[in-house]
Amino acid sequence: MVQPSQDEFSVAMKYGARHYADRPVKLLVRDPDHRLGRRLRIALKRDGRTPDTVIRSFLIDRRGRGRFYGWMPVQLQAMILLIDNATANNMAEIEPQITIRRMSLIEVAVLIALRRTLALLQIVSLFLAGNRKGAEFRFVRQFDALSAPDYQDWIEAQALAAQHANRDDPRHWPGRPQILVSIEDGDDAVVAETRASLAAQTWSDFREIPARDVIKMVKAGKNLDDQLWVRLPAGMHVTANALERLAQPFAVSADVAVVYCDEDLIDRRGRRLAPFFKPAWNEPLADSGWLPLEGALFRLSDIPEGIDLEHARAAEIAVAVVRAKSREIMHLPEILLHRGLACRRSCDFSKIVQPKRIGPSVSVIIPTRDRADLLETCLKGLFEHTAPADLDVLVIDNESVEPATFKLFKRYEQLGLIRRIPLPGTFNFSRACNMGVDAARHDFILLLNNDVEPIGPQWLEHLAGELDDPTVGAVGNLLLFPDGFVQHGGVTLGAGTVARHSFHFLDPKGRGDKGLLRQRRDMSAVTAACLLTRKTLWRRLGGMDEEKLTVAFNDVDYCLKVREAGFRVVWTPAAAMLHRESVSRGADDTPQKRLRFALEERAMHERWGDTLKTDPFYNPNLSLIAEEFVLEAFPRNLAPRSST
Repeated sequence: MVQPSQDEFSVAMKYGARHYADRPVKLLVRDPDHRLGRRLRIALKRDGRTPDTVIRSFLIDRRGRGRFYGWMPVQLQAMILLIDNATANNMAEIEPQITIRRMSLIEVAVLIALRRTLALLQIVSLFLAGNRKGAEFRFVRQFDALSAPDYQDWIEAQALAAQHANRDDPRHWPGRPQILVSIEDGDDAVVAETRASLAAQTWSDFREIPARDVIKMVKAGKNLDDQLWVRLPAGMHVTANALERLAQPFAVSADVAVVYCDEDLIDRRGRRLAPFFKPAWNEPLADSGWLPLEGALFRLSDIPEGIDLEHARAAEIAVAVVRAKSREIMHLPEILLHRGLACRRSCDFSKIVQPKRIGPSVSVIIPTRDRADLLETCLKGLFEHTAPADLDVLVIDNESVEPATFKLFKRYEQLGLIRRIPLPGTFNFSRACNMGVDAARHDFILLLNNDVEPIGPQWLEHLAGELDDPTVGAVGNLLLFPDGFVQHGGVTLGAGTVARHSFHFLDPKGRGDKGLLRQRRDMSAVTAACLLTRKTLWRRLGGMDEEKLTVAFNDVDYCLKVREAGFRVVWTPAAAMLHRESVSRGADDTPQKRLRFALEERAMHERWGDTLKTDPFYNPNLSLIAEEFVLEAFPRNLAPRSST
C-alpha cells in the first residue's frame, strides 16, 4: 500500500484519487517498529489550488497503531505520509502497513454521535433551525476533529519529540541573565510544592527572593539590566526546563521585556489535564483577565515605577510595561507551567473595557445589487435603529434592474439620506469599496454589507470608540445569523488554507468559545461585512486590490496591510449585528466562481506567504482544520513569537 522514500511514504489509493476526493476517509496505520514516528503528518496534494498541499496530522500509539479521519479536498491528487524524524526509528526493519477506505455519511454520523455527542446535538440544532449550510460545515469540522489526540497521548508524543529537538545551548547564548523568583504567600505545603519544582531546574542562575525585596530593587534602579523576575503562585509547578526556555528570548534580544508560556492543570494524582494554549500578546485579553500571565518572566529594568509587584496581577504588570516602554512581549507556545489545586485560574473576566464615541461622524459604504428587501432593512437599521450619528451613506449600485430597488433608491435620495454611485460591469467588491471611500465625506469609513442590520442602537458608537485609540487601524464586530449562531467572531489566518471566520456557526450561548465571544480582542483580520477604518489610512495603504482580489479575501488583505503598517485590528462583541451572509451575492458554486476563488487564493499566498501560516492570535498547538481548540498532533512553529 505504500511506496517508501527517505522522508515520506506515498499512499497508493486503490481506486484512484477521484474516488476519495470530497469524501470522508478513514486511514489505518500499523507500524510496530515506528518507522514513521509517533506524530504522523499527511500531505494532501491538490490540483489547481494554492497551496498545492495541505497538511493534517495524527498520532501513532506505543504499539505502532494509528487511525486518521479526514474529509478529503475536492481536488485531491495524491496522499503522502511524512515521517516524523524526531520520533522515528531509523533502524526499523518492518515496513508499515497502511489501508485507506472511503466512509459513508451514516458511519460518520455514528462516530460523531459516539465520540462528540454534544457537537452532534449542535449540528442537529443548526439543521432544525433551517441553517443547512451551518450544519454541513460543523458536520465536516467535527469529522476532522475525530483525529485529534487524547491529551495524555499528546503529552507523551511531544515529550519524545523534545528529546531530539535542536535546542540552543545556553553556553553559546550572547548573554546569561540572572533570574529572581518570588513565590506568593500560601500554605507551607503548597509553597513547598512550587519550591520542589524549582529545585529540578536545568537553569542554575536563579535565586528565590520575596516580592517586597524586588520592589526595593526596582525603586533603587541599580544593576537591573541583567535581572529577570518571575512571580509564581503558591502551588504552581514548573517544568524542569521552564526557566531556561523562558530566559532564552531575553538572552538573544535586548528588546524583549516579558516572556510568557502556555499552561495546564495538575490534579492530586499528578495527572495533567485541561491545557490552556494562549495567543500571542493580546492587550485587551490581558487587561480583562482572560489571558493569565502568572509565571511570566519580566525584565526588571522595563517595569515602570509605581507598580505593586507583590499584589498586582502579572497581566496588569505586563500591560503597564507595554504602555510605558513599548517593548516586546513574547509568547512561548510550550506548556511549561502546571497549576495545582491551590492556584487555579480565575474565571472572573469582568474587567472588560468597551470604548464608545458618542455621535460619531461616519461615511457608510454599502455595495448592492437589487434585493430591495435586504437593503431597506439595512438602511432602516442605520437611520431608525442606530444611536444618533452624523451619517454619510453611500450606496454603490452594481447594475440593479428591479423596479422595487429603484423605488427604494428614489425615496431615500429624495430625503437626502443616501448618495447612490453606479458601479457598472461584473461585481467587484474591492472596486465598490474604493469608489465609496473616494467619495466619502468623513474620515471614519464603515464598510457594510447590504444584508447586515443592528441588534442594539449603540453598535456604531462602540465601533467608533475603538478608533479613538491611535494604535487601532481597523475594527470589526460580532455578527450573528438570524437563528442566533455565530457568523463572524473574527478571522483566523491559515484556517481553510487562507483564512476562515472564527467560531463559524457556533452557538454563542454554549461553551465552545471558552468565553472569547464576550471579549474584545486583537485579531489578525476581520470581515468587511462590517469594518470600520480611517479614510486617511485607507489611502495610505492603497485601499483594496481591484485586480486580484475582486470578491474574496480583500478584507483579509486590507487588515494584513493595516497590521504591516504598525496598527492593530480589533474585534468587539459590543457592536453585535445580524448578518445573512452574502445572501445577495450567492455562493461560489459555478466553474467561473470556483476559478476566480482559486486565483484569489493564489494571490493571497503569493503576497503574504508564511504570514497566513502563523496567525499570532491562534496557538500553533491547535488545529487549523477542525474546529477551534482541537489539539494538533504535530504542532506548527513553536518558536517564541510576538503579536507584531
